[in-house]
Amino acid sequence: MTRRSGTISYQPGRRTRRAGGVLVVVCLLTLISCHRDNVIIDDPDRSTLTTEPSPQIRARDSIDESIADGVAFLVSHQNDDGSWGTGKKTHGNEVYHSVPGSHHAFRSAVTGLAVMALRECGETDASNRGIEFLVNDRSARRQEGALIYNVWSHAYALQALAIEMRQNADPRLRVAAEWNLDRLKRYETYIGGWNYYDFVAQTQQPAMGPTSFCTAGALTALWEARRSGIDVPQNLIDRAVRRLEDMRLPGGGYAYSQDSTWHPVAEHNLPRGSVGRSQASNYALLLWGSKKVDVTIAADELPRFFEMQKYLEMGRKKPIPHESWYATAGYYFYFGHYYTARMMNALPEESAGHFGPKLAGLLLPLQEPDGSWWDYPIWDYDKVYGTAFAVMALNRCK
Repeated sequence: MTRRSGTISYQPGRRTRRAGGVLVVVCLLTLISCHRDNVIIDDPDRSTLTTEPSPQIRARDSIDESIADGVAFLVSHQNDDGSWGTGKKTHGNEVYHSVPGSHHAFRSAVTGLAVMALRECGETDASNRGIEFLVNDRSARRQEGALIYNVWSHAYALQALAIEMRQNADPRLRVAAEWNLDRLKRYETYIGGWNYYDFVAQTQQPAMGPTSFCTAGALTALWEARRSGIDVPQNLIDRAVRRLEDMRLPGGGYAYSQDSTWHPVAEHNLPRGSVGRSQASNYALLLWGSKKVDVTIAADELPRFFEMQKYLEMGRKKPIPHESWYATAGYYFYFGHYYTARMMNALPEESAGHFGPKLAGLLLPLQEPDGSWWDYPIWDYDKVYGTAFAVMALNRCK
């Protein structure tokens, strides 16, 4: 690990490890970062970072109650323009970023996630305003060569818009969805799939290989887009699926990235190190009919998430990316649980139905007193994407 621009940097499989990841965002997320003298140090309940729930946290009495509190949190934290996240609060150790481009990307990504979570739960007012923002937003872009956080924006905005198209005939939805699809085409790596960094040549078509979890998230969004009648090029899918298959390792885990497949026994590539991205990757390959992951394989490997979830828990709320055992990072946590929930719903009831209570049992005790969930300190986007992922996961546990 090395320091860059005041943040910890990480790229597995490279001699120089640079630039720490961000969620999922995604895995994600907004606006302009304020001058250091003007930023607000975040609220007291996150001033001391720990992997343990604070004493005042209690599990809600039911999944429905927990979801309702999560929805209330999202509704109460929406911006006037319909988006979520401001970038005006800091934990003092944020990821490598640029202003304002990274924040525009983060805002668009978490807004897509929040809209999907609210839509699933039947909330219409805030989600309608969020959709209106996504319809008009064109701010997410690659501001500098090394940073491509906007791929998360395009993936989650596309996914939210595509799902909305199935119940809303507004022609603007297709226009906005196709704009985000076009950007995913532009920022596909030189061999297919997606990465959110390019520390090699910083060329127009990114010169670093794709990451498994970013590619899996984008493939899921593209699947939703095709379901809604959007023309998704088959060669775009084929290249991404091939790259994700390449990153699948013999032990059932997934390499962090295409570039790190040359180090298959590195700690971040072991099943314990890849637990946060394995279900997302299996799910994406299952959706697109890969020969590497069918229903039987997916069902056989689903229990591993619950067996190894503790390694994700070790990294939750830690402020430095990949500092935990097996190089897990906090921002894999709710990302991993969300795609695990989607995988449960994609498998036959007899194979996966009994995992719903287990997943809910992992998530319910982690809800904060204000109704949110968060796993990695990143301005004020963490509680938005964490809550959206958790709400959507719990909704599938019912």
